[in-house]
Amino acid sequence: MIKLTFFHDVICPFCFVMSKRLKNVVREFKGEVIVKHKAFSIISSLEDLKEIAPTIEDARKVFLNEFQIVKKYFPDYDPEKVISKGKIGYVWSIPPLMACKAAEFQKGDDGHWEYFDRAQDKFFLEGEDVTQDEVLIKIAEEVGLDVEQFKKDFKSKKAKLAVIEDEEEAKAMGIHGVPAILINDVWLLRGVQSEDFLRQTIEDILEHGEPKNVKLKAFWERE
Repeated sequence: MIKLTFFHDVICPFCFVMSKRLKNVVREFKGEVIVKHKAFSIISSLEDLKEIAPTIEDARKVFLNEFQIVKKYFPDYDPEKVISKGKIGYVWSIPPLMACKAAEFQKGDDGHWEYFDRAQDKFFLEGEDVTQDEVLIKIAEEVGLDVEQFKKDFKSKKAKLAVIEDEEEAKAMGIHGVPAILINDVWLLRGVQSEDFLRQTIEDILEHGEPKNVKLKAFWERE
């Protein structure tokens, strides 16, 4: 059994790619891999966003640049089409991350991941503002959560504290950006990895108990 601790943000384009790749690979191992989900905000303050993007149009330009990153991995992706829907403006990390935690309170890590992926699709594919209550509640409905309980949880102090604790845990291990995957609480994968490399890494550790054929560094080792 392998534990993967996946640090990510709903509005992170690299996390969008990595989550889909990781899910594809984990399916192949039929319960031999446990994935824990941790929040890490790339835009932790609405005020910080407004400093670099004084207007809504400026904010859309910021996110258009972010969406261009997705196109590098999925050539058919059309970032202009997503932005042109006109719903994305001042989007920041904390509201959707708290919503993911509310999903986790109900359905554990599997629920967190399902909610996270649907929120990412809403943002990166459908151009929805995932900071808006109605969007977050709609996602909760779509993934089969108890919506009334979700409404109580997604803005709660408990959800906010859970996000803060995740990020503090990441920073204590020297993680300053996402995606990042901690393997068995020791080895750290940073950035976007190919499905082949993820598969090889899991197979290697399942067979040997530690990385033998792939090169990994412990989280305390410098890059």
